Amino acid sequence: MEAFTQKLAAIHQDVLRFAKIQLRDEYLAEDIVQDTLAAAIAKHSQFRGDAGLKTWVLSILKNKIADYFRSHKYTVSLESLQEENDAIERHYDHCFDENGHWQLADSPQNWQPAPEEAVARQDFFRALENCMQGLPQDTARIFYLREVMGWDVEEICREFAISKDNCYVILHRARNGLRRCLQYRWFDLAEEEGAGK
Repeated sequence: MEAFTQKLAAIHQDVLRFAKIQLRDEYLAEDIVQDTLAAAIAKHSQFRGDAGLKTWVLSILKNKIADYFRSHKYTVSLESLQEENDAIERHYDHCFDENGHWQLADSPQNWQPAPEEAVARQDFFRALENCMQGLPQDTARIFYLREVMGWDVEEICREFAISKDNCYVILHRARNGLRRCLQYRWFDLAEEEGAGK
């Protein structure tokens, strides 16, 4: 058991960083991570090692965060959400022509290294976490619940008291904001580093 708790201590900061990004509240993140680690210790006999320890602990954390969101109903003010998302909208509006097609100069570039390779790199996840921090809080939460937690759009709409159309617009803006951020903070930098070698 002591060896198991030492392994948990070794991944504590990674787990906490993940929680802070999702919850945007340092103290709440600490509380939920402590609950997560306590649950992992209580269930340590269930850990079969099929997945890595961090993956197993993060799955417990994701369930705890989902439970938190379900128990604390969120109502999104569409006016304040619109204001928060205007900055993202301004950043990518000029990227499209009047028919909604990409402008050639602003279309997504070929990302090097390929996204499949980049995902395996820890630095990519740090860049993604930083980009998630740049999204408006409710936008990040809705994106996280849909794309990471796998919630249905209907469930998100109930939790945030928004329409499906609003949800799709929020997800679209989140994806565009993350794409632009990752283009500048990760893929362009990786390309520059590759050219410098």
